[in-house]
Amino acid sequence: MKTEKALQSYLFRKCEKAGIYCRKMSSPGRRGFPDVLLKRWGFNTLLVEVKTPAGTGVLSALQVREIALLREHGMQVEVISSKEEVDAIISYLTGR
Repeated sequence: MKTEKALQSYLFRKCEKAGIYCRKMSSPGRRGFPDVLLKRWGFNTLLVEVKTPAGTGVLSALQVREIALLREHGMQVEVISSKEEVDAIISYLTGR
């Protein structure tokens, strides 16, 4: 898996199979907001920033600040860049 889009598609497929609510996010007035919202009954909302699996994707300073602000307000935010990290999030949300 070499692109962010491919990793995001993998995340969406895994969430659909596991029954996890998964939506692509955009925040028109707020740049730097995480890419994806995940929600499963009984768990907090989880925001996910997907980065390029090839190791070239890094958080911008704006994304670092936005993620820190979200965490300060009690939101759970994860940054992922591999299939293994997707699988770990799915395992966490499904308890498997």
